[in-house]
Amino acid sequence: MFEFLIEYSSMLIEGFITTIEVTFFGSLVGLLLGTLLAIGDLYGGGIVSTIIGFYVEFFRGSPIVVQLFIFYFSIPKMLNVYIDPFTVGLIVFALNSAAYQKGYIKGAMESIYRDQILAALSLGLTKMQIILYIILPQALRIVLPAWSNEFCSLGKSSAALLTIGVMDLTNVGKTIAAHTWRVVETYAIIALIYFIWISIVVKIVDIIYDKIKIPGISI
Repeated sequence: MFEFLIEYSSMLIEGFITTIEVTFFGSLVGLLLGTLLAIGDLYGGGIVSTIIGFYVEFFRGSPIVVQLFIFYFSIPKMLNVYIDPFTVGLIVFALNSAAYQKGYIKGAMESIYRDQILAALSLGLTKMQIILYIILPQALRIVLPAWSNEFCSLGKSSAALLTIGVMDLTNVGKTIAAHTWRVVETYAIIALIYFIWISIVVKIVDIIYDKIKIPGISI
């Protein structure tokens, strides 16, 4: 029933690798940027917090397809430069993920017991030292379940890359279905691949979280 896909196995593998690259890059860079945004929102003052608020609302309040179009068509045209579709995908997914992860990380940072912060201040630690050595190590452990949800969302949203011509897994499936007219079988396999690899990653994250979670603290 699915033997026709053997001919397209190399395309499926390449598309799958592209999807993995964009998803992991977006999730991990988004985690880094989201952490910086959370710190800026909490400790950067009113002006910095307002700028971050506009950034977050733009990426959370607009469809990711629109964001891809802006970064692929509008911005390069205004700057008179060319950005290849894959690079645009990496940029947009990282910026989009950072906007969501900022909220998760901020919530995790705010959940740290104030007694710990007061104790650190009494020992003479600076605000930056408290953030680096007291708050962030705990917050990043607390935020793992939310990060796995963001990873799932980003992995599925990667299908939007076909709108700018990136040959991700969904776009490869679309191409195969158009060539073979085996639409049901093709998309069944595509859906199965998404399901298996996302489920595996989430299970690994859950195992890691069970080992490093802080009893009694969650968001």
